[in-house]
Amino acid sequence: MQVLTSGHYNAHTHAVLSVDIVGSSKASDDLLDPMKNEMETLVSRSFNAVGLAPGEARHFRETGDGLMVAYPDHAVGQLCEVVFHLDHLLRTRNRYARVPMRARVAVHMGPMADNHRYHRTYITLTRLLCASTFNDAVGYWCRSDPTGDKFGAGMIVSQSVWRNVVEPFGVALVPPARCARISVTTPDFADSAWIHLPGLDAEAVLAELNPAVAVPLAFDRVSRLSTTA
Repeated sequence: MQVLTSGHYNAHTHAVLSVDIVGSSKASDDLLDPMKNEMETLVSRSFNAVGLAPGEARHFRETGDGLMVAYPDHAVGQLCEVVFHLDHLLRTRNRYARVPMRARVAVHMGPMADNHRYHRTYITLTRLLCASTFNDAVGYWCRSDPTGDKFGAGMIVSQSVWRNVVEPFGVALVPPARCARISVTTPDFADSAWIHLPGLDAEAVLAELNPAVAVPLAFDRVSRLSTTA
C-alpha cells in the first residue's frame, strides 16, 4: 500500500483570497456584467497597490460575481492589506455612481497541490466568506451607509492568518485592536475567525448587532487597558 504524503501530492502552503460583490443578485441584469468587470479592475488595482502582480496569481477561479486566487504563503500579509485599498477605491467610486458597490473579502492560508483542481483550502475560504456573523456585520453597514461612501469592503481572516500574521502586528494596515473575533460554524466546518472593517471598530459593530454578546467583550477590553495604564 502506497503512503500518500504532501510530498507525493506536491502540496505547498499558499495564501488565498476570495472577493465577492455584496448584493449583486439583487442588481438588474444589465448591471451584472459591468459590476463584475468593474470589480475585477478595482481588485487588480488593489493587488498592484500592495505589490502583487495580478497575472502571477495561482489557482485562479471565478465564483460567479467574484474570484478566488492563491499566492505563495509569504504574500499573506499583502493579501490582508488588499481590503484597505479595495475599500478606498469602492468608497471613491460610490460617490459618483448611481448604484453603490461593496465587497466581502476572505483571506486564509493552507496547502494546495499544483496538479489538483479541487482544494480543501478553497473550501475553507468559502466557509469563511459565507460566515453569517460576518455577513450580518457587512449588511449592517450597507444599511447604515446606503450611498456607500463610508463603507466599501470588509474582510474576514482565518485563525491561522490571525495567529501567524495579523495578531503579531504583521500587517500595518490591519490593526488587531480594530478587529473582532467571531465563530464560524457549518455542518462541515467550525473554527474561530476575525473580521476587519477598514476605518471602523469591528467590535462596536458586533455590539450593535448583538449587545448581549458584544458589549461585555468591549467592556473587558477597556478594563484591561485601564488596568495596565
